[in-house]
Amino acid sequence: MVRADTLQPLPFMTRYLPVAALLFPILLLLVIGWLNWNSVWRTAEDEMQRAATSVAEYGRQSLRSYSAAAGRLNDRLRGLSDAEIRASEGELHRDLQRLDSEVSRVEQAYVIDRAGRPLLSSGLYPVPRDGDLSNRDFFQAMQADAPPEAYVSKTFIGRFDGHLLFSVARGRQDTGNGLAPGAFDGVVVVSISPENLADGLRRLSPDMTDRMALVRQDGHVITTTSAITRPDEPLPQVDPASPFYDHAGRNVETAVYVSNTALPGSAALIAIRKIDGFPVYAVSIRPQSEITAAWWKSMIPYLAFKLPASAALFLLSLRVVRDQRQLAQRAVSLANVAHLSADRLGRAKRFGMIGTFEFDLRTGVSRRSPEYMSLHGLPAVATEETHDDWEKRLYPDDKARAMEELNWALSDESGAEDYGQSYRIVTRDGDVRWIAARGVIRRDENGKATLLLGVHTDVTPLRSSEIALAESDARLRLAHDATGIGTWEWVPKSRRLSCSNRMMEIFGFDPADGIPRLSQLLGRVHPEDRQMVRDHLRAISQTSRFQCEFRVRRPSDSQDSAEVWVSARAALLSLAQKASPQVMGIVLDISDRKQAETMVRLIANEVEHRAKNTLALISAMLRMTKADSASELARLMQGRISALGSTMGILRKSQWQGADLADILTEAVAFFLPQGQVPGNRVRLTGPPVQIPVEAAQPVSLAVHELATNAAKYGALSSPAGSLAISWQVMANELHIEWSETGGPAIASAPQEAGFGSKLMVTLLEGQLGGRVTKEWRPSGLLCRISFRLHAAEARHVA
Repeated sequence: MVRADTLQPLPFMTRYLPVAALLFPILLLLVIGWLNWNSVWRTAEDEMQRAATSVAEYGRQSLRSYSAAAGRLNDRLRGLSDAEIRASEGELHRDLQRLDSEVSRVEQAYVIDRAGRPLLSSGLYPVPRDGDLSNRDFFQAMQADAPPEAYVSKTFIGRFDGHLLFSVARGRQDTGNGLAPGAFDGVVVVSISPENLADGLRRLSPDMTDRMALVRQDGHVITTTSAITRPDEPLPQVDPASPFYDHAGRNVETAVYVSNTALPGSAALIAIRKIDGFPVYAVSIRPQSEITAAWWKSMIPYLAFKLPASAALFLLSLRVVRDQRQLAQRAVSLANVAHLSADRLGRAKRFGMIGTFEFDLRTGVSRRSPEYMSLHGLPAVATEETHDDWEKRLYPDDKARAMEELNWALSDESGAEDYGQSYRIVTRDGDVRWIAARGVIRRDENGKATLLLGVHTDVTPLRSSEIALAESDARLRLAHDATGIGTWEWVPKSRRLSCSNRMMEIFGFDPADGIPRLSQLLGRVHPEDRQMVRDHLRAISQTSRFQCEFRVRRPSDSQDSAEVWVSARAALLSLAQKASPQVMGIVLDISDRKQAETMVRLIANEVEHRAKNTLALISAMLRMTKADSASELARLMQGRISALGSTMGILRKSQWQGADLADILTEAVAFFLPQGQVPGNRVRLTGPPVQIPVEAAQPVSLAVHELATNAAKYGALSSPAGSLAISWQVMANELHIEWSETGGPAIASAPQEAGFGSKLMVTLLEGQLGGRVTKEWRPSGLLCRISFRLHAAEARHVA
């Protein structure tokens, strides 16, 4: 019996182990929750910044096209007085209607005289003469002493049609009213529906819950993807308490902030970006509740695991946090690259003037207006040219086509009275411009063309916008291909389905065979998941959302079909230009993620099982170990527990698939060598690579530890001249290990009584693994042979 006054206090960690076992999982979840929140928030900030950049580019192209349209309208009326405009209102009204049709999303265009009265409108004919638009903000802005080149108005309700609109206005120039140069002489206006412009913003949204908007620098909203519930009222102004005004007042290019005023009763993450050339900001908004929901979703796997798995998952979470930080750094790097790339983009050229020409086919002479000559890069002087002069300026690749279309339009066979085409020209300075040519063909009584009257318009910026949109679509397709995302669209009313090549590949269809039917796609869904997918599709008309994960069986060359996991998301959209609502969605192959989740569960169960076995083994060693004091007991147990810990580390490296025998032997022997010394001349390890089963790793480690302990106390490792040789080989699925000591203190005879270490070796290797242990006490040192079957070792709990 050990006296109470000789007992040493338990180590600090041992005394407080129950408390640590209770608090560690809670602390672990708190740390993981904090790290995940930072990661989710940074991801949301990056997505909002990218969305604001996309909205700013879209807004810049749209506003510039509207400003250019207003400039074209001004050029069409150049030199005309108010009286001449009223006298030619019918013809000019038709020109304005054609202008509306050429510019996307324009509701109407109109002209206001310097007193604020309507002169001309594309939507009304004749235009009401008694209207007064002088109180409109765009009219007052252009009437100021230093008017802007183009002005974006607040939203308003149209007085003639009652529609919700905003306008892009420019001051009238070079009129025929005889005013001094630079004097205010009215306004040309292009009006746009905020709802139509919002349709384009919705396509840029990375998440269906995000909101997009274009907001003037003074806080007035000109369009938003939020539902416009009051079409009879102008859009509201940003709340005066919003941080937006601080950023806009300092004229910052881009900013990200949190606001409690953007959404009713909810905080939101907001990113803004200044639109180049206009006092307007692109705004992207994500409710904080969506970010919180994403965080809760990321925390569910951690909350679901039991306490024994928490320790193992903590080590994995450190790697996840490191990867998340690297991803965040890469995202910031990509955002910086995108910002620099955007800054390098050249600004689009301004729309040129409208030039007129009269081509007399009888004389071959063509009269060109000054605007026409300027548009073609020549001095702005009215000139008479020939058909050959125009032909020489044609772009080489367009020359044959342009001449063929003109000749056909003028031919007797066509009998055409209207002429129109687009082509490129090369100016004297080498610039290439896109020209939209429109004209009227006059014919004599025999149907022979005698006169071509027409106009040329520089549509280079519009062509540039089309190219930019095509490049944007190409980048989007490239991003989908790079991330393996498939896209699909489904119209429930007509049951019409369209899907990308990647979508068909995920479901195992060959894109060359054409788009499959919806029933064919559902036929590839795993029978156990098929009804669930059908239920989600039926419910989309009520929920407007579709989100589920299911299995897909793809045809395979082997007898069994290949099974993959798929994540599908979609939303029901009602677009103004579409007659029926349609479902737009994506699919992603998540088989790797599912396999990783399965592996995590298997590893967690394995860790729990091994932890219980290890605790049972330690408990047995405590009961069987004899010591004269608590310090002696602690010393004896410390080495054995350290050996178990080293083995657990080796097993973790192989994800609990087995342990390398050389690693186990090296760890066991290195514990008894002087600090900084590794097995070498004194200790020789020889044998082939051997992977021993998980069940045998700890017994072998403890047995070798006991041999090394005796060697350090009494054998070869206790003398500087001693040496140890450990060799092993595998024969007929049986592992043979030989432990040979030489050079230590001479051994007179075998011990009279087996110690605890020897009993422990027999218990572990023979009782637990069904192996054999033999010892030969030679005068030169101990020779121990150990053998057991590699793939038939059955783990037995230590009794």
